[in-house]
Amino acid sequence: MIKKTRIKGLFLIVVFACITQLYSCKDSNKHRLDLSDERIDIEIVRLESDLFSVANTEDYQNLSALDSNLIDVYKSRIMVSETREGYATPEESAQGYIAYVQNPDIQHLYKTVDSVFPDLGQIEEGLSSAFTYYHHYFPDKTIPKMYSIITPFRAQNVTLDSAMAICLDMYLGADFMPYQTPQLQFPNFFIRRLRPDYIVPNAVRAWVESDYTRMDNDHRLLAEIIHQGKILYTLDRLMPDLADSLKIGYKQGQIEWCNQNEVQIWQHLIDEELLYSTEHRTYAGVVSDGPFSKGNNVPQDSPAKIGVWAGWQIVRAYMDKQSDVTLEDLLNDTNYDEILRISAYKP
Repeated sequence: MIKKTRIKGLFLIVVFACITQLYSCKDSNKHRLDLSDERIDIEIVRLESDLFSVANTEDYQNLSALDSNLIDVYKSRIMVSETREGYATPEESAQGYIAYVQNPDIQHLYKTVDSVFPDLGQIEEGLSSAFTYYHHYFPDKTIPKMYSIITPFRAQNVTLDSAMAICLDMYLGADFMPYQTPQLQFPNFFIRRLRPDYIVPNAVRAWVESDYTRMDNDHRLLAEIIHQGKILYTLDRLMPDLADSLKIGYKQGQIEWCNQNEVQIWQHLIDEELLYSTEHRTYAGVVSDGPFSKGNNVPQDSPAKIGVWAGWQIVRAYMDKQSDVTLEDLLNDTNYDEILRISAYKP
């Protein structure tokens, strides 16, 4: 059961990172297309205003009319400890929910989110661009209905079959004091990414991953890094002007570190016999999130997930040689050895 997070007595300091710094001019712009005739407009429904203004049983009952599937998930997965949904009468569940959302700490968080995000226009524009590309490359796939919610502090995105919720309380800026409290236990490398400029790439990535969940039984590192590389390459195509650092979650200078040490990264995977290892604990240090990668002779100034970064470069090299392979073909292809062979990747 999820326990309620307390933020009582803390002064909330919020820094709103500029969304316009989301993009950078890189040679990845070769994937930019003129899709003005295919534009998909994304509008984010501010669901948190309904969720956090419930004052009586009637308000609570009316929530289900908004988006019944999302509200059911919200109650059962996010608010289960407060509403006791399924274990109490409807009246008791309503009263539990009302008591929760009227808690002063929760109301403070709601008002903070509202002050940091009074308008989601730039985020909607970023999502509209990305999902226009998504519809171009995957014309038969569902474009999600987009919502914003407050969890609080339990998730960054919630994905359903035809909808996605962005949890705005997880993007209030690295200086937002509650992120740094012992109650939340967020590591510093994670806190650094709790910024508004991660909203669009995180949402797009979450939607792609929900559509293309890995189902094969190949447990080799090679399979893992190429699968992750395919997701990152898809972000190359859906957000061609987005900085690589925001796609993979690196801080300033870490992409450059990988570029400068590309030969050594690949040589490490070969020399340590990691590439074809099926033991996750053996290669976890080069694919897991964290402050840096881990392993024999891996320096602590390395970024995390250097194996995933290498897989991304393999997929890029492969797709550069396979102009007739569609994004959907790529994402469905589980012949990882063939992808590596055709890529001819050898930094």
